Amino acid sequence: MILAVVVLAAAAEAEPRLPAAEQEAVYAVLEAINPGFPWRASFPDDLCLAGPHGITCDADDGGDTSHVVALSLGYVSDFSANPRCDSSSSAAAANLLTSGLLAAASFPRLRTLFVYGCFVVAGDGGGGEVTRPWILPPTLQDLVLVNNPALTGRLDITGVDLPLLRRLVISTSGLSGDLPATAFPRLEQLVLSGSKFTGRISNTLVAGAGAGGVKILDLSSNRLAGGIPPVIGGLKSLIKLDLSGNNLAGAIPSELGRLTSLELLDLSHNRLTGGVPAAALGGMTAMREIYLSGNRRLGGRVPAAEMFAGMKGIAAVGLSDAGLTGSIPANLGESLRNVSYLGLDGNLIDGEVPPAMAKMTGRVRLHGNRGICVSPEFLAAAVASGSQVAGVPSCNATESNVTRRNVVLPVALASSAATATAAALMVGISYCVVVIVFLLVLC
Repeated sequence: MILAVVVLAAAAEAEPRLPAAEQEAVYAVLEAINPGFPWRASFPDDLCLAGPHGITCDADDGGDTSHVVALSLGYVSDFSANPRCDSSSSAAAANLLTSGLLAAASFPRLRTLFVYGCFVVAGDGGGGEVTRPWILPPTLQDLVLVNNPALTGRLDITGVDLPLLRRLVISTSGLSGDLPATAFPRLEQLVLSGSKFTGRISNTLVAGAGAGGVKILDLSSNRLAGGIPPVIGGLKSLIKLDLSGNNLAGAIPSELGRLTSLELLDLSHNRLTGGVPAAALGGMTAMREIYLSGNRRLGGRVPAAEMFAGMKGIAAVGLSDAGLTGSIPANLGESLRNVSYLGLDGNLIDGEVPPAMAKMTGRVRLHGNRGICVSPEFLAAAVASGSQVAGVPSCNATESNVTRRNVVLPVALASSAATATAAALMVGISYCVVVIVFLLVLC
């Protein structure tokens, strides 16, 4: 029995231990996000050996010391019960980014900081506003702040040295001001979406994003202005480009056609003009989804089928409400026959819808184009496939196809009742004429 206790004690001593200063730093972070919870009493032992979920440690190679390498804060679900944040202390929680709680001196090996829903309700009179430069350890590889709408202020990391940063993800926040103008050479994901960022997209930020190795660039749902930087075309590893929901203006750069690995392009709901650069975009052979809807001044004609010929995996095309003109190319339906969604509604398209598109009914949206119509053959094919065409008239029913002839008589009578009335009127007139002639003879 005594031997067993000695063995267990020796094993415990052999476990790498978290340095006292780093243990204290973890307590300080936990108390910042939720000061009302008794962290020290609930977790009095080594936080790497018996700490709350969300504290991840790693030991030195062959050493007897552990270090915190990841902090995941904010309740996500019962399956990942990270330390909960107290919404009434959002101002205190904001100090995580500026007060030095996460500095290299406190966490010399910290690689990941994940904060979910800690800055939700404004508290302490100032909400979660960040008014000072962010202080983060240079070892950081993943900075992920998700669902923090009460986190306001500026994203001030321009002067921060983060040479190892791979993921910069800030989604659904109240942060505003300009985007950072810093090049992060190892960046693979740059997501600054659902916030209030303004100004232009920095060439420095884009050109230095992973030195061309960035795979995801998402700046959607902000207030960004100016044009789309052509330097984005140099991000050869890019898989997703989402700039939707901003105030971006000007033409779509032809340089985007160099993104041969791109699978999703979303430029919808901006102020783009100049038409669809079909020749350039046609080189995006890996494309699966492309959305340009909501650019009401984009204009130009519906892209020809050749634009999509090399996109063998294309599944969705959004061109709704984009000011497109002209007719739908006859072979467009063949090039996009496998798509699950094709939006052409709300444009200025005219002419007959190509019969080949009848097989796409139910997957194509055509309503809101006053000048288009579908042929009886199209309708028959649609019915045969069990689909319906909503909001598009038959070509035989349009005014442009109604044959008009010049007539001598007044407007034709519209009903049998009207015809009977007119006949009776003519009989009455004839009777009056006979009576008048008879009276003249008597006189």
